[in-house]
Amino acid sequence: MNGFGYDYSIGVPRNNSGQLFIGNGLSYVPRYVFPVNENFSYGLGAPVGASLVQSLISGQSALGLNFALCGEVHAGMGATSASTKLLGGFFGIGFGSFNVTWFDLYGTTNDAHYGPYVQAGFRIPYYGQDVTIAVAHWQGLNPANGRSQVYAVKLIYELY
Repeated sequence: MNGFGYDYSIGVPRNNSGQLFIGNGLSYVPRYVFPVNENFSYGLGAPVGASLVQSLISGQSALGLNFALCGEVHAGMGATSASTKLLGGFFGIGFGSFNVTWFDLYGTTNDAHYGPYVQAGFRIPYYGQDVTIAVAHWQGLNPANGRSQVYAVKLIYELY
C-alpha cells in the first residue's frame, strides 16, 4: 500500500544556532501492513519527501529531503485493502531525518535534523478515492543546527 501527495513543513530551532524555515514539497508514503482483521492492522511505514525550503530569517532558499522509518497502527479505512469503512486513522512512531541543503556563494551547507519521528492522521473518501490528512514531527537532536523541531502537514492521495 502506498500514497503520494503534498506536504507543508516548518522548522523551528530551539536555540539561536538554527534557522527558522518553511518548506513546500512532495511526499511518497510506502507502507507495509500486517492485517489483524479487515479493519485493523500493524504496519511499517517509510515516508520520504523532497521540498523547496526557505529561511524565514535570511530569505535563503534550500532543498529539503526527508525520510523516516516507523512502526504504525492502522484502524478503519486504509487499514487493509479489504476495509469497507468510510473513515480511518493511524499513528506511527520511529526515527527520521529532515535534511536541508543550503546553497550560497560559498558552496553548500547541509543541516541534518534527525531524531525521533511521530506521525498521526486520518483517512476519508474524496470523490471515490481515499485521501489521508496527516501531521508529522521530527524531534531534532542535532546541536549544530539548534536541535530544530520540524513539523509537517501532509495531504496524501492513497494508491492502494
